[in-house]
This record gives sequence, structure tokens and C-alpha cells, in this order.
Amino acid sequence: MGGFLMMGRKEETQGKLEFIDLNSFVPSDHVLRIIQEKIDFSFIYKKMEKYYSKVGRKSLDPVLLFKMILIGYLFNIDSERQLEKEVILNLAYRWFLGLDLTDPVPDHSVFSQNRRRRFKDGKVFQEIFDHIIQLCVDKGIVTGEVIVTDSTHIKASAAKDKVQKVEVTQTPSQYLNTLEEEAKKIEMELEEKRKEAGTQKRGRKPKGPITITTSVVTTDPDSGLLNRPGKPGGPHYLAHTSIDAANGIIVDIHPTAGNLNDCELFVERLNVTQEKFGLDIKKAGADRGYDTTPIYHGLNSLGIIGYISPTESNSASDSTSYREFTYIGERDAYICLNQKVLSFTHLAQSKKGQYIKTYSAKARDCKVCPLRDSCFGPTASKRTIGRPIAHELLEANAERAKTNEYKWVQKLRRVWCEGSFGTMKMKHNLYKTYKRGIEKILEQCLFSALALNLKRMIKVLD
Repeated sequence: MGGFLMMGRKEETQGKLEFIDLNSFVPSDHVLRIIQEKIDFSFIYKKMEKYYSKVGRKSLDPVLLFKMILIGYLFNIDSERQLEKEVILNLAYRWFLGLDLTDPVPDHSVFSQNRRRRFKDGKVFQEIFDHIIQLCVDKGIVTGEVIVTDSTHIKASAAKDKVQKVEVTQTPSQYLNTLEEEAKKIEMELEEKRKEAGTQKRGRKPKGPITITTSVVTTDPDSGLLNRPGKPGGPHYLAHTSIDAANGIIVDIHPTAGNLNDCELFVERLNVTQEKFGLDIKKAGADRGYDTTPIYHGLNSLGIIGYISPTESNSASDSTSYREFTYIGERDAYICLNQKVLSFTHLAQSKKGQYIKTYSAKARDCKVCPLRDSCFGPTASKRTIGRPIAHELLEANAERAKTNEYKWVQKLRRVWCEGSFGTMKMKHNLYKTYKRGIEKILEQCLFSALALNLKRMIKVLD
């Protein structure tokens, strides 16, 4: 038989003196404890030296400030005001930052002031990010054997109705310049052949850089209007991301305006990553948005094999039946179904700036051809075929797409790219931005990727 219980009351103890060891309050499996044990952040002092004076009063500890920002990204706290409050209340956060219960927490304004004055170019955050990647390379976590690439959109803090049209000159990026040089070489060789044969020049000469009309978001000119099937509209940024497929470590993340084509920076960023970390990238995987001849030409120049989803197209250019013709590589010519030759006559340039080799049949052959009507119709005098420079590399990728190795690389791309983007958006502050300007977006991308990298890194090192 149970006894009687008298109601108890908690005695007032808030004012008593106690000695507290914060270390005892942080579980052994807490992510911050594991990061603290695995990563030595003291290298940041060296990176930060150039941003501070040798004289004057002491600043706040730069490692403390860095780690406090990192906490915000690790735990999806997207407001620096809220981050300050969370650090004040959370014992694990204080322990990670080396703050006792009586130590003041840095004010949220410190971050915005540093961002505006000291770290406005964002280079120091790139250096810190790269240092962690180099640690992964040194420890064998990043191999460079297979790199998978894609981009994800970030909603910009900008008004979608504040837009104006401007004309800009579209210059080719570094990997496209290699195609331009090859086009010039082909044109020179063709000109010599014309001189030897005494024939006149035919067709249009490639024009080089082209002028296009684009939309600029006036409230954040660095962003761009996203206009893709299945994607939200309005002002966005794109985070172009390359991931090492060995353990899912993000080796490069590079933000651009939301209206930039994915393939514009693909080869260039792979080259930057390869040189920066001394990697020997063997294979590169990407989706069909990267299936262009300039991409394959650029990858070929770097010695990288592309495993890219082929686009569902029946034509190298506008000719829907060109596949019925036979291309003879040794002669650089096509043979039609009536066994007539279509010779390479001139270079042209598409509206997107792509260099096209044009092959033409002789008008006298087409005039009496019984297949004329089904081949090109009654309005033209002869059949022509457009073939982009380096089209054979695109065809080689289409053949690779039939192999098990291609399926393996594409599976890695889906797992790491799509999985990483989903995680960063849901858990590491990459869904949208409250800041404006490409430098601030770079900081956001780097910290979001770093938060995910650290979680994957400590898992491998465990």
C-alpha cells in the first residue's frame, strides 16, 4: 500500500554560484564535437592576417566569427540576428566557439560590417573553402577520378517586375576560344584551297562575338531571370557545382546570374578545379544541358572523357534527314543516298555563336536527282548539311551512352548532385538569399557547400 506524498516545490536557486564545464554538456556524437575533433581551424588566422592591421586595439577573434557563421549554415539559421540569439542560448554552440556562459556573444552587426568593409571581395572564404578541399585531397577523400556537375537555382532577393532590356556583347569563354582558333585555322586552310583551285569565296564568314538582348533585374543586376521548363520564374542565381564522386565532396561551387546557360562555365570550372588541387580528372558526368560540341571539344583539350546525357535530336543542325547521309571522315565529305558527294564549302555561325561547317552538293546533281523532293523540296537548288566543328566528339559520347560505364557515372550524378542540392536547400541555407550581389551570393554558396562537406568529411574519417 503506497504512502502519502506531499506536494514539492522547486526552491529558488538561480542566484547561487556554480562551476560549470560546458564540455560535459556536449554529447560525444554531436556534429560540432566531431568537427572540432577532426578539423583544426587555426589555419584561418594565417588566411585572415592580410585583412587586419598590425597596430591598434584587438579585434574579435576571426576564427570565432568564422565558426559562428558556420553554425548558422550547419543548422539552417538564415538570419544573423537569430544566430546571435541561438548562440546565447545553446550550450553546444558556445562550447564550439570557446565562449563561457559569461562571455558576450558577437553582435549580429559585426558580420554585416565585416562583409561590407573587410571581406567584401569574398576571397578569404574561397581560400578557406579551398583549404578544406585540399585536406580532403591529402587524406584521399577526394580523388578526381570522376567529377559530376550540375547547377541549382537560388531565389534572389529582387523584384521580378523591375526589369529592363539591354544589349550586351557575348564573348566566348575560355573553352569556346579553342573552337574559335580552330575555326580560324579551318578558314585559312579552306582559303588556300580556293586560291589553288581558282574558285571564289562562298558562304558567310564567322563573325566572332555576337550582340544579344538580355533582361537585367534593376534591384539586383547580378541576378538574372530564370526561364526554364519545370523551374520557378523570376530573378534567381545559379550555383554551378562540381562534386567528386568518390565521397560526394563539393570541390567547386560558382554562382552566376540565373539566365546563364549551364554549359558556359562547365569546362572552365573543371580546369580551375584540376589546376587548383592538382587533380587528374578522368571522367566528367553531366545532364543533357551540357551535350554540345564545344563542351566535348573543351573536355578533349583537358584529356577528360565526358559521360553526358545525349539530347534527343535527329539532326546535327536543321536538316532532319542528315543521318541518312554517310559522312566520310578521310575526305571530310558526305555521300547522299544517290551516291553524290556533298563537299565542305564554307564555315557559318549559328545564332548562338556555334561554328558550323557547311557541306553542299552540286546544283547540277540535285537538279536531276529522283530523290530531290523528299530530300530538300522544290525551293532550294541543292542540298546542304550543317555539321558543327568537333561533331564527331558528340557522336562518340552518344556511343558511350550505350555502355554500363555511362549508366554508372549518371547514377553517381543523380545521387550526388540532386541529393546535395536538396540537402543544401533544406538544411544549409541555399533555398533563397536575403543578400544582393554576386560576392555575397558566393559567400552563401561556399558556406552552404562547406557545411555539407564537413558533415561528409567527418563521416568518412570516423
